[in-house]
Amino acid sequence: MLRENCRVRTLIEKQGFHAGTLGVIVSVYKAGPACEVELWDEKENPMDVVTFMLDELEEVPDSAKYITKLLE
Repeated sequence: MLRENCRVRTLIEKQGFHAGTLGVIVSVYKAGPACEVELWDEKENPMDVVTFMLDELEEVPDSAKYITKLLE
C-alpha cells in the first residue's frame, strides 16, 4: 500500500520525467487516489514535486531491508 514517505518508481512519463524515475511520496490526497511525489535525480537529489495517481507508481523496497531479506 502506497503512503507518505514510501520510495516509489514512476510507471509513466509525466511532465518531462521518464518512466522509472525514483522519488518519495510527500503527500497523499484524501479526496482521491492521487499523491505528490518528490522526484529525484540519479544521486537522489530532489528535482521537482509532481502529482501522480497512485496506480502510476510502484513501491521500491528499502534497499537495506531488501538486501537483508535476500541474504536470509
